[in-house]
Amino acid sequence: MKGVIPTPGPLRPLALATLLSRVGNGLLMTVSVLYFTRIVGLSIAEVGLGLTIAGLFGLLSAVPLGHLADRRGPRGLFVVLGSSVAVLSLLYLLVDTFWQFLVVAIVVTVLDRGAGAVRSALIAAVTQGSVGRVAARAYLRAVTNIGIMAGAAIGALALHFDTRTAYQLMFVVDSILTCASAFIILAIPRVAPQPKSADGPVWIALRDRGYLTVSALNAAMSIHYAVLDIAIPLWVVEHTEAPRWTVALLLIINTIVVALFQVRSSRGIQDPASAARATRTAGWLLLASMVLFAGASGGGAVVAVSLLAVGAFVQVIGELLQSSGSFLLGFDLASDQAQGQYQGVWGTSMSISTMVAPTVLALLPLGLGVPGWIILGVWFAGIGVLFVPVVRWASARKAAQLEGSR
Repeated sequence: MKGVIPTPGPLRPLALATLLSRVGNGLLMTVSVLYFTRIVGLSIAEVGLGLTIAGLFGLLSAVPLGHLADRRGPRGLFVVLGSSVAVLSLLYLLVDTFWQFLVVAIVVTVLDRGAGAVRSALIAAVTQGSVGRVAARAYLRAVTNIGIMAGAAIGALALHFDTRTAYQLMFVVDSILTCASAFIILAIPRVAPQPKSADGPVWIALRDRGYLTVSALNAAMSIHYAVLDIAIPLWVVEHTEAPRWTVALLLIINTIVVALFQVRSSRGIQDPASAARATRTAGWLLLASMVLFAGASGGGAVVAVSLLAVGAFVQVIGELLQSSGSFLLGFDLASDQAQGQYQGVWGTSMSISTMVAPTVLALLPLGLGVPGWIILGVWFAGIGVLFVPVVRWASARKAAQLEGSR
């Protein structure tokens, strides 16, 4: 656990808050769809449509709420948003129609996405320099994986009992954990708001072409996060001879490696150039893992399990490098006077990636089979290669802007 527990200071309450909120996330990830379909009586299509519409509304909140964090200070705003999400999510327990579900989902998602941007701004404010921010995000990502895994295990109890009371209890526990995680942030000293610029545009992050380009490339690369959750289960069951438990094995490999090595993998990333090189390496590793996943369809059970396991290990190493690189780039290429606004842009791009990933995976590996896996791998490698020149250009633009403002 040494690599997961941060040194004394603001990261301690951040880590504890992250752990509690992610345990709650793991609970709901396990039970929410079954609750809304089996207990409430919504169809899978209604749940999917409602969450998609809510996600689209959520895209609109991160940048303005991030900007508000710059102007008012991120700590207090995060407490307000986090506690609001905790309370309003209990309204899911009163839902019995699609329209009620849709309204609650939109409100909760809008506030939750905004809270994510504010949280990132808070991390930027309480950590020192690029290396400190990357280390902080690495710690918190390791804690995130542990929390989600623990929450999913607890949520399995509700699945075992399969009653309205058991499912609803998980929502209540999530609300309590989310509320506690919000107020724990008050243990961090108050962060002063950034002074308002006397001249120049307000929405500077939306005008920063360098930052927007890098965030778009990062979002395109981040489609790989959905491979194990969406593509692999169907691929294993329908296209390989591997037993179904292989899906759980691959998820366990990913979770354990991230928890143990995310912090360590971030230590060599100290500036945008090293972050870009790490992302380029990640692209090649992701290509190799896609090839291994594709090859699993061509042999017996032992061969399939072996290729899938090796592929999952190679993929998670690429994931560690790509995520560590993205931690630095998201902070370092942003203006320190508008970190909330910039983190809103970064978070919005990641939300878009999460929304389009199922379609990409359905069309490529699940739609085309082996050729689709290869195309997806080449996609990752190609984006990784682009990172080096694009980050160099974005860094030069930022340096020129800083020089011009003096």
